[in-house]
Amino acid sequence: MHKTGHFSIKEITKVEGHANLDVELKNGKVEKCELQVYEGQRFFEQMVVGKHFSQIPLIVSRICGFCSISHLNTANEAIEKSFNIKLSDQTILLRELATNAEFIKSHALHLMLLVLPDFLGKESALEFDKKEHQYIHWALDLKKVGTDLIKVLGGRVYHTVNIRPGGFTLLPKQSGLNSLLPELKKSRETTIKAIELFDSFKKDFPFARETEYVGLVGSNYCLLCGKIYCSDGTIIEEEDYLSHVKEFVVPYSTSREASFNKKEYQVGAQARINLNQNELCDSAKEIMQRLKLHFPSHKIYYNNIAQAIELLQCIEASIEIIQLLQLSKEPLPKIKPTEAEGIGVTEAPRGTLYHHYSFDKKGFVRRANIVVPTLQNNRNVESDLKEFIPSLLKMPQEKANLEIEKLIRAYDPCISCATHFLKVNWKKK
Repeated sequence: MHKTGHFSIKEITKVEGHANLDVELKNGKVEKCELQVYEGQRFFEQMVVGKHFSQIPLIVSRICGFCSISHLNTANEAIEKSFNIKLSDQTILLRELATNAEFIKSHALHLMLLVLPDFLGKESALEFDKKEHQYIHWALDLKKVGTDLIKVLGGRVYHTVNIRPGGFTLLPKQSGLNSLLPELKKSRETTIKAIELFDSFKKDFPFARETEYVGLVGSNYCLLCGKIYCSDGTIIEEEDYLSHVKEFVVPYSTSREASFNKKEYQVGAQARINLNQNELCDSAKEIMQRLKLHFPSHKIYYNNIAQAIELLQCIEASIEIIQLLQLSKEPLPKIKPTEAEGIGVTEAPRGTLYHHYSFDKKGFVRRANIVVPTLQNNRNVESDLKEFIPSLLKMPQEKANLEIEKLIRAYDPCISCATHFLKVNWKKK
């Protein structure tokens, strides 16, 4: 790489939609670093305006195929808070179970099929040799665990309609949940191997930069409850998020960016464990101690390790919930709408997710605001790259591009893209 010049990485894969990276260097310093998202606006926030509250969860769950449960649960929470709907303990446990299932399949596919090829020196998982082929089986086996859970809970794998404001239209069968226990218990061994595997790569990616971390912090590593914590010491209720989270438009991207307390920040698995590691299950704590994995960590690669740890956490939590549940019929509550507004905040696989709705007296949406994790991480990605890229100047361009990819991919900006290459255009001065 040259110390002065301009380069662009075109059509970055593994992000939601389409994005480029545009960088300008001068005398070894990065003067411009723009993560340019050029995907067309999807207008979900405007799409729900004028719709009845009962329709909202079904609409917004279509925002993402892999995070549909997260959007569903977060929208439901916002509606329930708007109309003072109290959930039963059974409903809360079932929603936690659905969230665990989504995390399992999302983390497994991202780690094994999108991140792992980089560290094995392969273009994609399709190039894995006979020995490495086991990692594809790990991915698919773990995905099946999550998929089977969601199917039992929601009646179908994607965009379930069973999870509704106040409860479930159709409860899962106890026998169906119990039948998944052997599969969940068997997946523990695979997950522990995955943690050990990604731990083995940490020496290959030493880059670290201090930033702030934001996430929900609750007891037993709850992904649906708690207060919003920031590593700067801020602790707020969910309803106060707008006093701290500010979205802003950047001229080079169709994606907004965000700040927390006027500073860039990171959300996701690493942020969650940095803030809430004491609430992890015992088996997660034990393997972290054995491998000498130290959190809080400012190394972005630890987001991959944190996802592997969360795989174990979600599996153990799912086993515990299923063993605890004794399902009984619960009719959906009758919801009487009123003029109100509500805020739902949960943890999605990629970080903290906000849904905010304002309703008229008949329960139709007046305004909506949805703040997704990738949006919140965008500015942090750019700042990481500004500091990271100068260390790559002595590398060949192709090798430097791969290292840049690895950093971006560590944030898990999306799981919907399947290809594993970049088109790079270099302009030298």
